[in-house]
Formats: sequence, C-alpha cells, structure tokens
Amino acid sequence: MNQMNNNELFAAALELSEPWYIKDIVFTPEKKRIDIYIDFTKGGAFSCPSCEAKECKAHDSRMMTWRHLNFFQFKAYLHARVPRVKCSDCGVHTVTVPWIRKGSGFTLLFEKMCMDLVSVMPVKTIAKLTELHDTRLWRLVKYHVEAARAKLDFSSVTSIGIDETSCKKGHDYITLFVDLKTSSLLFSTKGKSSDTIETFLKDFKEHGGEPDKVENFCCDMSPAFIRGITDNFPKAQITFDKFLLIPDGQQGSG
Repeated sequence: MNQMNNNELFAAALELSEPWYIKDIVFTPEKKRIDIYIDFTKGGAFSCPSCEAKECKAHDSRMMTWRHLNFFQFKAYLHARVPRVKCSDCGVHTVTVPWIRKGSGFTLLFEKMCMDLVSVMPVKTIAKLTELHDTRLWRLVKYHVEAARAKLDFSSVTSIGIDETSCKKGHDYITLFVDLKTSSLLFSTKGKSSDTIETFLKDFKEHGGEPDKVENFCCDMSPAFIRGITDNFPKAQITFDKFLLIPDGQQGSG
C-alpha cells in the first residue's frame, strides 16, 4: 500500500484537483496555527469564470488567504496564488476558486460549520470558539440567510400565524409570521404595530405570496394586528389564539 506524504494527504482532504496542488505546509505549534499553501502548476489551464470557456491560461495572480476548519486544536489557514485568466472572448477575469465563496475570507467548509453552530448557539459564543470578531460572523450569517430567503416561495401560503416576542430587556419587540400549515417561519420584523403587517405584506409579495389567497390569520387580540390584517389582507378571516382567550388563572386547568 502506497503511503501518502503530508502534501498529498492535505490535497486529498481539501479535494484539490489539477491544476491545484499543495506547495507547502507550515506548522507553528507555539502559535497554535497551521498554514497551508496552495499553488497551481505552471502552464495550468482554467475555465473562464465569465463564459466558462476551457483552457484559459493564467494572465497574472495574487496571494489570498482564508480561514479554514481547525486542524485538531490548531487554527488552519489556506493561502493560494489565485490567477486571473485572459479569455480570448471576454477579457481578463479572476478564476473561481473551488473551496470558497466569492468575496469571503472563509472557506466553504468553515462557513458551513459556523452556520450549523448558529442554529444551536448565540453568535457571540461562536465568536469566542472561533476567536473571530462577531461582526464578521454576523456578515456571514446575513449573507446565507438572505441567499436562502431569496429562494423561498410563498405562493401556496393560505394560513398565517402572528405573534410578538421581546428581543431585549424592556419593551423592544419583534413580530414573527409563521405558515400555520408547515410551521415554518415566513418573516420577522421589529415592532408590534400595524406597520409590521404592511412590512410583511411587501416581503410576502416579493416571494410570490398572493394576499387574496390568504384565508386565515391567527393572532392575539391586539388592535394593531387586527387593523393591519384588515387593511392589508381584507379577504382573510381572523382567528384569535385560544390560549389568550382563556381567563387568567384557568390556563392549563384541563
């Protein structure tokens, strides 16, 4: 059985393919850091990122760095000489690097790990674990949330639940809109006034939602919600949350 050297092992782990290869690995235990240097073979050809023409040669290149998944307890960074190719049809363009999202300072695997963690813990906690400033993580979260929401289709939504919850100490609120048939969150926004319904309506339409198809809203007896629903979804019936209609002291009495 052939034994891989370190460079071959890391190249396989990163799923690198021609013309990419591992040029060097620098392990600095006192800094708890490992730096992996990636390069491309001389004369290597790339696809044009604009027209996808094959066999484009490197025009020039520049070094770039990305945070990667930890190597055991050591922070790992990828460094690569990223080429620009000269396409005969559409000019000079920077190639698409397969292990990153364009414009990101993280690898795709690092971003996936962060997004997995966001679903179970606060961003500040993740910032401490990764030793990153939380503003960088918030930008990452915002990008992926917006990208995911852009794909949402609300055209089949007919029943919507509304509720507000405090997001900070005091009287800062956010209002949540949920598809009652799928129990999925449709939208959230600051405040709990009738304006929140108008804000939701705009987003609802942008995602293919049809107000005239909405048959039912479920909410508490907030006059603001009632007014907002009546003004913006005139064909919908309002059902009041039964829990909120039970007199004080009788909740949970069976």
